[in-house]
Amino acid sequence: KQKYDQALATCESVMPDVRRLRGRLLEETYVQLWHVYFEMDRLNLAAAMCERLQREFPASGFVDDALLQLGDVARAEGDINRAIGIYTRLANMQTSQLRGEAQFGIAECYEAMANDATEASAVQLRDRAFQEYKKVYDQFPDSGRVGEAVAKMANHYYDQQDYARAIDTFETVLENQPDAKYLDVILFNYGRCLYRLNRRAEARQRFEQLIGDFPESNLATDAKQIAEALSRQGS
Repeated sequence: KQKYDQALATCESVMPDVRRLRGRLLEETYVQLWHVYFEMDRLNLAAAMCERLQREFPASGFVDDALLQLGDVARAEGDINRAIGIYTRLANMQTSQLRGEAQFGIAECYEAMANDATEASAVQLRDRAFQEYKKVYDQFPDSGRVGEAVAKMANHYYDQQDYARAIDTFETVLENQPDAKYLDVILFNYGRCLYRLNRRAEARQRFEQLIGDFPESNLATDAKQIAEALSRQGS
């Protein structure tokens, strides 16, 4: 807290001089201020600084970072529709490296809406969230969010008891995205689906693969217990 107070005081003290100079220094000061406000949980000020950066420096290389954080701020404050609008704008920026992050944010917004909705509305919203997560995989295969998005997709299939489609999804990722994040989650859920289809020997292989490849995973202990239980059953 003291560190951020100090940074804020420094930025605010030089702002009048920087504003007169404009240019790169002003742009970087806006960026520093938005980061400091965000870390201090002064979200309304962080949002205002992001908007100022976009308005005064529309060609800035920091604009997509600002948009992503602005969307995160709106979502954190419960303004889901505004967050979706901001994320959508970023996802449509053809040159941005953060388009996949923005698309993932859109999907998370629909999932959050589904969690807060009545059961009748929730079904439709969960389907929409699934479609938005699928876009991360289909449209942004190089995004660092692909593994997470696939895990979300597979959870949807699992909840629908559509285990075969979940398995197809897992196999596609393991084949095409062997270095994706959240492979431990994918392997665990892969094993669960195989178990549900009574393919227990294959399920055990996936749980053992998780233990071998990701011994530090939070899921490793559960995977070990399940694999041992399957082994005792002769699977």
